[in-house]
Amino acid sequence: MRRTAPPARGEGAAAARRTGAHAGTKGTYYVTYGRTFAGLPVYGGDYVVAVDPAGRVAGATGAPARAIAVRSTRPTVSRTAARAAARRQVDRVRSVSRPRLSVYAVGTPRLAWRTKVTGTSAGSPSITTVWSDARTGAVLLASDQVVHGTGNGYYYPGVTIGTSGSGSSYSMTDPARSGVRCGGQNGAAYTGTDNVWGNGSGTNLETACVDVLYAVGKEVDMLSAWLGRNGIKGNGTSYPARVGLNDVNAYFDGSIINFGHSQDNARQLTAIDIVAHENGHGVFQTTPGGSTGGNETGGMNEATGDIFGALTEFYANNPDDPGDYLVGEEANLVGAGPIRNMANPSALGDPSCYSSSIPSTEVHAAAGPLNHWFYLLANGTSGSTSCNGATLTGIGLQAAGKVFYNGLLLKTSSWTHGRARVATLTAAKNLYGTTDCTTFNRVRDAWAGINVGAQSGEPTCGGTTPPPGGGACSEVTATGTVSSRTSSYQPSSTGFTTAGGTINACLTGPSGTDLDLYLQRRSGTSWVDVAKSESASSTEQVTYGAASGTYRIEVYAYAGSGSYTVRYDTP
Repeated sequence: MRRTAPPARGEGAAAARRTGAHAGTKGTYYVTYGRTFAGLPVYGGDYVVAVDPAGRVAGATGAPARAIAVRSTRPTVSRTAARAAARRQVDRVRSVSRPRLSVYAVGTPRLAWRTKVTGTSAGSPSITTVWSDARTGAVLLASDQVVHGTGNGYYYPGVTIGTSGSGSSYSMTDPARSGVRCGGQNGAAYTGTDNVWGNGSGTNLETACVDVLYAVGKEVDMLSAWLGRNGIKGNGTSYPARVGLNDVNAYFDGSIINFGHSQDNARQLTAIDIVAHENGHGVFQTTPGGSTGGNETGGMNEATGDIFGALTEFYANNPDDPGDYLVGEEANLVGAGPIRNMANPSALGDPSCYSSSIPSTEVHAAAGPLNHWFYLLANGTSGSTSCNGATLTGIGLQAAGKVFYNGLLLKTSSWTHGRARVATLTAAKNLYGTTDCTTFNRVRDAWAGINVGAQSGEPTCGGTTPPPGGGACSEVTATGTVSSRTSSYQPSSTGFTTAGGTINACLTGPSGTDLDLYLQRRSGTSWVDVAKSESASSTEQVTYGAASGTYRIEVYAYAGSGSYTVRYDTP
């Protein structure tokens, strides 16, 4: 993968920049890009490129090919009016940030004010980011960063937990898992003199922290052993926890996980699946694209918490709380048992199948389709039914977890089920290859099993990518010369026109140079990248399923100079 980001490439006021890289499974890296327009950050313009161990592009999600522009960057709605509109999205406001001008590119790009409001809504903590139209004042999106959950308090007797200290001074701080500690609502970890914690009571808060530290330890270990992720945040660290919240609730607010009690006040909400659910929101937040978005994104965030809860329960393999696909089954929160059923969401009143109503469905209910998809992927229709009536075979829990997690590493802002289908198919192809398409096909069939059909640009399985200089890259051969940090275009800067089909391009340059290959499509008066290969070498290749339009090939010298040969097809 690219060692350092090259200068921004592109034309006009739009630009893209690398924002990070995430290590996946089997040597795959996921490189994230953000976009700006006229220097303004673009929400909804981010994209992720998967890079295989050889440095080749192995898939992409998001909006790399989409032209993003607004007519004017001068707002007609004042910053003061935008601040007032943002305040109205939260019941009781504690603080409001200074509105920042941006481009909101979910749907038609619009100039927008971005404002963060902190306070409470419906009696619970709220950190809400508000985008409002900078020309009309309309609120485009209000996305609450505080993610609420419900669950149970469950005591795991006789477990070993990570604590710090010696002699007669100990702390409920895990020395082996950075960032992990547990205490009361003041944020300080509980301390003691004998390193023996809790009394087994459902109302004792030290006991609740025993459950939390045990559950977090199992989740962090599961992420490492099964998915190759280093901590909840992915950077070797995780989130601190608090217990004793005076509410029938548990939540993640972007910086801590916080746990209340059951309705009868007999148990703290600290069972494995509840704790791992809240930390699952932390994984969702710290993978590409973050956690902002509407109800569909919010529902997928909730399902992500449930999926990590199930993965952690099965990994822990604790006889007091065996792994299952129920959420909060130990809580009996209001005397009605579990709050969600991943195998059959409709059994508890949540939708099992995707439909056009999901984007307007309350987020906890909207978790149903993705939860159902994960169950079908892991287990097939054993213990469940598909929405299309098909009989499905699963790939097993761990394999399903790998596919789902590596799909998250291709996540972009305003995540949807359609985008997740493309991402997980890309992940399956990268994880399991193209010679045996069994896993790929079962991922595809599980999506069909919840009524999420084929998406534009999604990968297929069964073929192989042609090597440079042969195979499909054989119709046109062109040569040129390029010097460091400059570009050359083929067949010319004006490109070629096609009615549609597969465009293959293969580049070979001088040994010791670092050349990158881009396929660009004309969009209005600009050119946008639709496929790219940016390994740290002089040999690159791209394959792209093109719609009708005008395209050109760009060769960019990231390092070094010299002559190159590019072979390509023009369908």
